[in-house]
Formats: sequence, C-alpha cells, structure tokens
Amino acid sequence: MFDELFPQGFFVISVERGKDWVDGKSRDAVDKVSGRPVWVVQGTDPSAKGRNTGQVVKIAAEVQPVPPEVLAGTPFRPAVFTGLKVTPYVKDGWVAYTVWADEMVAPQQAGRRGGSSSVKAEGGTGQVAA
Repeated sequence: MFDELFPQGFFVISVERGKDWVDGKSRDAVDKVSGRPVWVVQGTDPSAKGRNTGQVVKIAAEVQPVPPEVLAGTPFRPAVFTGLKVTPYVKDGWVAYTVWADEMVAPQQAGRRGGSSSVKAEGGTGQVAA
C-alpha cells in the first residue's frame, strides 16, 4: 500500500518528462509496455532515514500529471499514488528499485476512492525503452 511505502506521505517537488540515455544522447523516455511517455515525479519522503529523503515515482501517461494544490499555509504539495508497482534492478552491484504508479492524486481524492492501492513487485511492466 501507499502507506507502507510512504508512511509519512509524499510531497511533490516537480514533475518532468523522463529521459533515457542512448549512445551518450538524451531522449524522451517511453514505457516499453504501453508506449506512453514516462513522467518523473520528484518529491520528498519525510519517513526516509539519513540525508537522502528524495524519492522518484514514475508514471506512464499521455498527458503530464499535475501535482495536487499546495497545502494551505505551507509550501508542500502532498500526493498519493494509485496502482503502485516496484521494479527491482541491479546497478553497480547494488539492488535498487524503481517505483511506478498509475496516477497521482490529492490525499482527499484517494480517500474518496476507498484508499490507496497496494504495492506490487513487478518484473515486466513499467520498463523504460532503452
């Protein structure tokens, strides 16, 4: 569930088009399964330990996801992700992972939809074309 992955929530910093590096050149990332553009939601995870509280969630969508409104009286944009999937991979001998979501919504919208979705380990979906 979202709450298991981000127990203190997720706060959006930016949403940008994902990039791939091919032959030393940058190009727009495209999801291998759906063919849709990949968007990178950069945010902060207050529950993260240590100095690195940054987190990235990727969304494959035709249209750039729009972050929820700023929380009144703060600079923070809390978001909830539905359809979470975690794709592990090995990089430089370390196991890392990519977090994918179907969509990003305001916490109030997630509550109206019956809560956030579960986290699923995925091996074949949510892969970026290389």
